[in-house]
Amino acid sequence: MCTCATFKATDRYFGRNLDYEFSFDQKVTVVKRNYPFSFKSGLKIDHHYAMIGMAYNVYGYPLFYDGINEKGIGVAGLNFPGNAYYRDPIEGKNNVASFEFIPYILSQADSMEKA
Repeated sequence: MCTCATFKATDRYFGRNLDYEFSFDQKVTVVKRNYPFSFKSGLKIDHHYAMIGMAYNVYGYPLFYDGINEKGIGVAGLNFPGNAYYRDPIEGKNNVASFEFIPYILSQADSMEKA
């Protein structure tokens, strides 16, 4: 189970914790602007915003727990066991795996409307 808090005054503040009793060797991870992302569906994004967050890196691919991009859009992947629903891929859509969702959103969104 994870916890997240967002506060809005004149600015917005975001925080979260990772409620696991062990580490996955996650580290602060910076993804430079235009780092090539290749998604399981074959989608490729190689022109995008820079991002920073906590991630476990596997073969050069950041598996983000949370992050924020250079435009100020932040995303957290919260863990609520038993509450996920996964669909089969849909032809003609950008099918994104759950572990790809954070970089998919952060790479492209410069506003909450776009996210």
